[in-house]
Amino acid sequence: MRRSVLVLAALSLQVAHSQEPSAKPILRIETGTHTGPIRAIDADADERYLVSGSDDKTVRIWDLTSGKLLRVLRPPIGEGVVGRVQAVAISPDGRTIACGAWTGSASEKMSIYLFERESGRLYRRIAGLPEIIVHLAYSPDGRFLVASMGGKNGIRLYRTVDYAPVSEDRDYGGESNGADFAAASGSDLPNRLATSSNDGFLTTV
Repeated sequence: MRRSVLVLAALSLQVAHSQEPSAKPILRIETGTHTGPIRAIDADADERYLVSGSDDKTVRIWDLTSGKLLRVLRPPIGEGVVGRVQAVAISPDGRTIACGAWTGSASEKMSIYLFERESGRLYRRIAGLPEIIVHLAYSPDGRFLVASMGGKNGIRLYRTVDYAPVSEDRDYGGESNGADFAAASGSDLPNRLATSSNDGFLTTV
């Protein structure tokens, strides 16, 4: 029988331009698998790694060849829904994992957390988003990350060289619940980005 161990699931971060997530430790039991519904999965371009995000407030990295669990990532969590993961994406080269959903209090807004896959280190936070992150996707060339928002907040587009925002679209009549890129064009922006929304429209840019 697998032995359960207690782990600390709250991390202390250095974050600029926003409040710090709580550094108060919250004890969680590690079972070796997800203990809640899995809300999102993604794989790298070479199909070596699969990442999964869950209501259990963890992101897990799996070896796609063997099915072995390689690592558990733990974004900062809080009481209730704070810390539930609804969106995950892994960069095409398999080096970076982005996750988000219920990741912040009302005062600090929502955040996207960026982890190094190999080390598991949480190295960056994109903070201050207005609503939960419903979906995340990298462009095929790995140069951009798109985030779909809850409510009527549309999408945000970031360049991955420094994860600075480069574009946004807030003209949505409902939650934006999906986004995907076409093949890269080699220009400054991806060739095509298609998004879906609960307002009944598909949008391409």
